[in-house]
Amino acid sequence: MVSVVDVLGTVDRQGSLLGVESLLSALFEGDDSSFHARMAAHGNEIISDDDFADCYSRGLGRPSIPPSLLMKTVLLQLRDDVSDREAARRAAKDLDWKRALGLEADEVPFHHTSLSVFRTRLLVNDADERVLRSTLERAVEAGLFPKKVMAIVDSTGVMGAAAVADTYTLLRQAIAKLGAAAGDRLTKRLRRAVNRLCVNKARIDWADATARRSHLGVLVDMAKSVLAATAADDDLAEARDLLVRIIDQDIDEDPGDGAGAGICQGVASDRVISVVDPQMRHGRKSHSRRIDGYKNHLLTDHDSELILGVAVTPANDPDGPQAAPLVAAALDAGVAVREVLGDTAYGDGDTRVAVEALGAKVTAKTQPPATTGKFLKTDFVIDPDAPSATCPARHVTTDWKWVADNKGRRVVLLRFGERCQGCALRQGCTTNPNGRSLTLNFHESRLQAARAEQARPSTRNKLRRRALIERKLAETKRHGAGKARYRGTRKVLLQQRLTASLVNLKRLFTIDPTFGPASA
Repeated sequence: MVSVVDVLGTVDRQGSLLGVESLLSALFEGDDSSFHARMAAHGNEIISDDDFADCYSRGLGRPSIPPSLLMKTVLLQLRDDVSDREAARRAAKDLDWKRALGLEADEVPFHHTSLSVFRTRLLVNDADERVLRSTLERAVEAGLFPKKVMAIVDSTGVMGAAAVADTYTLLRQAIAKLGAAAGDRLTKRLRRAVNRLCVNKARIDWADATARRSHLGVLVDMAKSVLAATAADDDLAEARDLLVRIIDQDIDEDPGDGAGAGICQGVASDRVISVVDPQMRHGRKSHSRRIDGYKNHLLTDHDSELILGVAVTPANDPDGPQAAPLVAAALDAGVAVREVLGDTAYGDGDTRVAVEALGAKVTAKTQPPATTGKFLKTDFVIDPDAPSATCPARHVTTDWKWVADNKGRRVVLLRFGERCQGCALRQGCTTNPNGRSLTLNFHESRLQAARAEQARPSTRNKLRRRALIERKLAETKRHGAGKARYRGTRKVLLQQRLTASLVNLKRLFTIDPTFGPASA
C-alpha cells in the first residue's frame, strides 16, 4: 500500500523559544501596538496554512515553505514597498520582520524566488482574494458592520508596467514579436530583414515628415510580408492578431494623397498602446486626467472603512458595470450591503437595475445631459408612461415611434414636428427643420425618480460622504497600488487584491477590539 504524504508545510502556532519574540523580548518592550507586533500576535487568526492547502499537491515533492509565512511576507513587502530580493533579505535579517513572521533569530526562511513561485500559485488557483475575504469574515464575526451597510464605490487609475509606445514603435515591436515566435518558419532572408528593421529604432531624421512617412511605408510592407509568411501557422494566431490589430487601428493604407501608407487621423476605439502589455489602454477620469494602463475599482464600507471588494479593468472601461459584481462579492462574504454611494459614473439606469437586483440601491447623481446651447432634455416635462412631453413653450406632443439605443434596445422617440413652426422659443430649442425630438432612456422612469431624489437635502448630505473613499484610495496608493508591478489585467488584479488585504488587515488591527495590544 502506497501512503500519501501531505507536502504542505505548516507553521508551529505555539512558536519557538528561539524566536525573536521570546529570545529578544527586551528589544520589543513597549512596542505592542505596531503593525509588526499585531501581525506577530494575531496574524495566524486571519492567515492560515489551511487557506492555501489546495494550491499544493499531496504526496508529490518535498514539504513546502508554509504558505501563511509567504503570504505574510508578501503583505509586509507591499507595506514597505520592497522587491522580492529585499523582502527575502529582511525576512532573514530584519528583527521587526522576523517578529511579524514568527521566525527564529538565526533562521533564513526562503530564497527570494519563492515569492514569485507563491504568487504564481495564487494566480493559478485563484487564491489571491482569500486573505481579503478572511478580513471581511472576521469583521462580520466581530460585529464591525451595521445591519444595513452603506457602501461607497469609486475607481482610480493604475499606471501600466509597460511603456506607452507610438505607432512606429508598436509596429516594430509587433513585427519583431511575430518574427521571433515564427523562428525558422521564416526564410533566412526575411529573418535578417526583420532583425535589421525592427531590433533598433531607425536612423532617420525624425523631424522630417517625409522621412517618417517613408519609414512607415517600409514597416507596413514588412508587416505584410511577415503576416503572409505565417498565414498557415495557427499557433502564431495571438502574435498575428496583435500585429493585424495595430495596423488596423493606426494605419491608413490609402490616405488618398498618393504618398503611401500614413497614420490614421484620430484615435481608434479600444486602441492597443503597448506590445509588451497589450491589455493596457488609454483612459480618462476627467478631461485633464489621462490614465495609461488600468482602473482599480474599490467598494468600501462607509462606517468601518474596510474594503469590501476589488476589481481591475483596462483604463477605457466604464465604471458603472463594476458596481454590481463588487456588491455581489461583498454579499457573498456576509456583508449586508443595502445602499451604494457613487459619483455620476454609477448613476446610469443599467447600473441601478443591476445593483437593485442584488437587494441594494444606488445613490448617485444621474449623468447631466450634454450642453448644446439649446434647451436641455431636463427642461421638458416628460411622461414616459403615456408617452408624452411638454416643452418650455408649453407645447405638448404624444407623437412617438420606436428607435434603437446604443445597445440595440427599443426606446421611445418623441417628436414635436409642426408644433415647432412659428414657436417664439424655437431659436433656443432646435435648428432641425423637422422640429425638436427627444429620445427617452430605456430606464427613463427610474432616472426621473433618481433626479427627484438627488434634489432632496438629505440625499445631497448623504452624497457628501462619498469623499471618504478618497482616503482609502490614497492609502492603497501609498502601498504601490497606483503603479502596476506586473503586466496584464489578471496580474494587476492580484496586486490590487493583495494591497486591499494589507489595508484591511491594518484597519482590523485598529478597530477590532478582540485584537487589542500584542501582549494582551
